Amino acid sequence: DPQYLKIIPQDVLDRDYGCGDPSAYVRESDVVLDLGSGGGKICFIASQIVGPKGRVIGVDMTDEMLALAKENAPVIAEAVGYANVEFRRGHIEDLRLDLDKMNDWLAKNPVTSVAGMEAMEAEALRLSTELPMIADNSVDVIVSNCVLNLVSDSKKRQLFAEMYRVLKVGGRVAVSDIIS
Repeated sequence: DPQYLKIIPQDVLDRDYGCGDPSAYVRESDVVLDLGSGGGKICFIASQIVGPKGRVIGVDMTDEMLALAKENAPVIAEAVGYANVEFRRGHIEDLRLDLDKMNDWLAKNPVTSVAGMEAMEAEALRLSTELPMIADNSVDVIVSNCVLNLVSDSKKRQLFAEMYRVLKVGGRVAVSDIIS
């Protein structure tokens, strides 16, 4: 719906590499998870649909796209009158491990030995267990716009298991993607 594009900054629209628009399946007050959110276009559309009682979480792993999305989130919040979008760094096939939290730990604990690697693995497990990036049964609808195809075949089963884990009972998945 073009009405939702009016407030989205041009730099976000110019960097949108999606192949469709799964936002038609988003409802007012939903908690939305956008897998591979990139520059945030679908998140910013969903923000307007869910309204001030809803919430939108974008997950991506690329520094450049997360910076673009985070830079524009306050612009969208000011335009709509509420802030309900957040962006997190992570792999979409592992929605437990928050990579920003892992990076913070690594900055303080550089890995220079096998013992350091074991400590890093223990910290990743602790973060994933105690502070998951996306909690179990916490999302009403998962959307993804031309990203699931980028996950390696060896990790697809894990991707779908993670989607199932975070969805609330009765939750929905709306994917626009390329397959062959």
